[in-house]
Amino acid sequence: MAPRARSLEVEAVPESDRVGDLPHPRERLELFGHEAAAQTLARAAQSGRLHHAWIIAGPKGVGKATLAWRFARALLAHGTGSVPDDLGVAEGHPVLRQVAALAHPDLFLVRRPWDAERKRFRVELPVEEVRRLHGFFSRHSSFGGSRIAIIDSADDMSRSAQNALLKILEEPPPGAVLLLVSHAPGGLLPTTRSRCRTLTLRGLDPDAMREAVTLLAPAVAVDERELLAALAEGAPGRAVELAETGAVAIYREICELLLSLPRLNGAKLFALAEKVARSGLGSFVTLLSQIEERAMRGAYAAVTPVPGEEMLLRHLRAAVPLEAWSVLWDDLRLQAGQADELNLDKKQLVLNTFFAIEAAARR
Repeated sequence: MAPRARSLEVEAVPESDRVGDLPHPRERLELFGHEAAAQTLARAAQSGRLHHAWIIAGPKGVGKATLAWRFARALLAHGTGSVPDDLGVAEGHPVLRQVAALAHPDLFLVRRPWDAERKRFRVELPVEEVRRLHGFFSRHSSFGGSRIAIIDSADDMSRSAQNALLKILEEPPPGAVLLLVSHAPGGLLPTTRSRCRTLTLRGLDPDAMREAVTLLAPAVAVDERELLAALAEGAPGRAVELAETGAVAIYREICELLLSLPRLNGAKLFALAEKVARSGLGSFVTLLSQIEERAMRGAYAAVTPVPGEEMLLRHLRAAVPLEAWSVLWDDLRLQAGQADELNLDKKQLVLNTFFAIEAAARR
């Protein structure tokens, strides 16, 4: 008898539109603060004249992908004419399980692929991924309803990928629905934008954010929820990411260092750099750039307050000229992008960033 073949362990492929170990937007049933946007999509479907392509735009983490998946589930579960105003689908409905498992035959997801050889995601969403849509839309619907494609995010598409998408946007097949998730729709080709309806989501108001943080991050101490909601700037997904990555502690260490200007505490700076090198640059870059931005904007207009930050912002405006903060803000985002793309030393980026701030303050 021939020996039994060994079962091979297959490494799970990461998802470029998933944040860490957090639930994916297609797995979330809650939608916080976007009732009007959900109703806009529902009424468009109910009218029988649903536009074939939508750009769902707004800040990162505000709920764009969650809304896109919620709309897709509603279309697949109810059909266009019977979509409820809140886009809800009853718990236990088979569509929920199919969508969560990416197993529904009338649903297609386009996103940046994983490069198994380099162990990283492709920098751009290549044209080959978008061309797969032609095969998807060439088939008949399995259940006689809509065929839905979600592109998350559309900002990742290369120019050739957008040009390939135009062929579908210009001559959409019957029953086709494309949902383009975009953090910065202005970066898309004008021809892409002109063939889509745009639905822009705004940051949640403070009451909605408090509710979202309470439900999505219950482990966060009550006295920290207000700070977490303010740092997330109206984006519940961002609040959950900050909570999961321990970013509140990093924020406080950044503030403590900045308050020590014009001469930084070397031991605390190196400790922060070590922590960021282990946890990743994302939260550090976002938190520091937001502080710099609030320092600049606050010199000319009222800014949304972050609890306990007023003294820090006054100190920063006194320590470093506003034009220098503008240069520092640009440099931080540029260097962070290069560090991510080229896999550069994260610890050194943190050190260099604060050394540049210290040099600007001492001048």
